[in-house]
Amino acid sequence: MAYSANNNILDDHYNEFATGSAGGTANHGVRNVNTIWGVGSGGKGYGQTSTAVSIVNAGTNIAAAAWTTLLNRIDSIAAHQGATWANPTNPTTGDNVALFTTLDSQLTSMYTNSENHVANGSDVTSTIAASGTWTSNTLQYATYTWSSANQARYFFNAGGTIRVSFARTGGSSRNKNTEWSDLATKCGTLEISSYAMTKSGGGGSTNVLNSTGWYEVTTSDVVNFRQYADTSPYTANYIQVYTARSADSTQLFIKVQYQDAAADHTAPPDTNDANADIVDGTVTTTFVQRPPSTTHISNSWGTLSFATATNTQS
Repeated sequence: MAYSANNNILDDHYNEFATGSAGGTANHGVRNVNTIWGVGSGGKGYGQTSTAVSIVNAGTNIAAAAWTTLLNRIDSIAAHQGATWANPTNPTTGDNVALFTTLDSQLTSMYTNSENHVANGSDVTSTIAASGTWTSNTLQYATYTWSSANQARYFFNAGGTIRVSFARTGGSSRNKNTEWSDLATKCGTLEISSYAMTKSGGGGSTNVLNSTGWYEVTTSDVVNFRQYADTSPYTANYIQVYTARSADSTQLFIKVQYQDAAADHTAPPDTNDANADIVDGTVTTTFVQRPPSTTHISNSWGTLSFATATNTQS
């Protein structure tokens, strides 16, 4: 019997809203509150430990308190996602049983769009900087670590992202240096979310080779992004980003390669000598963890740690 007007509201209906199945067994493959709110599975689950929605035993009346818990959880999910939710008035003991007409469709929408979020928490910024001279490449590798695979899931499921941006500053007044600074700026900012890598700002084409978010990252390095310099004779120079994750899904590895593959410039102010091939100044990769907002949900993802794995120039 469907959950609809002029039909009895059964414990089966309530359990389906709560857990995804009439019998109360968790079914993460269909819309339900606990999959979004609690541990969930894969790309579903905020990891909240506050009151979950309990099942109702067959033949038992659905108490007003049970409906209130269900509706309050949906209200919190909607607020976190920025969804429109016409939250009905919570029932009280003794009320007539009434149909919440939009509950089914709105819960379905919240389940489908569970990675949506209206806000984020405060950014945590880390940098890797190398100040020296180089002629071939600068390699800067970083590692983000969560305490568990579930905490990594909760971070991305609730809207957390990792951002990467690039810069070359200071050093000598040299055309090659100027073009490296320009290339770093035009790479803009890369953002890794649950199911995508995107580029914002900068210039040129997007140059995202694999739009790979956390759930598509594998244990093998994959080149996600590459952008070339746009001024001759430096158009062979590029910045490239790889991602991978640990076998236990608790670590995200980000590898950034500044590769100088262009021929030397021989016109002033770059003379045809050994200095023409040198890049100097400071190369900086900035990494930002942008955690989920804790306005409507609690921090279930813990403290994310950052470490520099490699920082070399050659």
